[in-house]
Amino acid sequence: MPTVHLIRHTAAQPDAVWAELTDFGAHGRWMPLTTMRLDEGSPRLGWCFAGLTGVGPLRFSDPMVVTGWRPPSESGPHHVAELRLVKTGRLLGGWVRVTIEEHGGGSRVVWHEQLTIRPLPDASPTEPLLARAATWLYARALDGMLGQATSAATHRAGAR
Repeated sequence: MPTVHLIRHTAAQPDAVWAELTDFGAHGRWMPLTTMRLDEGSPRLGWCFAGLTGVGPLRFSDPMVVTGWRPPSESGPHHVAELRLVKTGRLLGGWVRVTIEEHGGGSRVVWHEQLTIRPLPDASPTEPLLARAATWLYARALDGMLGQATSAATHRAGAR
């Protein structure tokens, strides 16, 4: 099972980071060849979404359900905001846990993900390669989201 563990620091405040990370409809901007399908309404516990990745008939769905939802506004001062997802697809399974905490005038973000690729055995010899590829892909996406959060916060501060 490939594992992704990323730690990032950003100048953006936790609420700006949370807003960007939970804008699931925009995740397609950060994931190559991906469009998003969302449940009705706002994200919350039990809410579902999916990334549809590929081209034409060569597509797969990566559906997820929100199993943990504690935004910065609900975590109190100097506490950790947390988002948890469970991947429920036929091809991809596993879970994601993202925490955001105030740190040094900005935020510290920890992204931890465990992937299960269903046709492969748990101890596949391809696991190290898949872990590197997944880490690169999710690091690219997370860095893009954090860049957007920082840019949006800077733009709002300049508009005041």
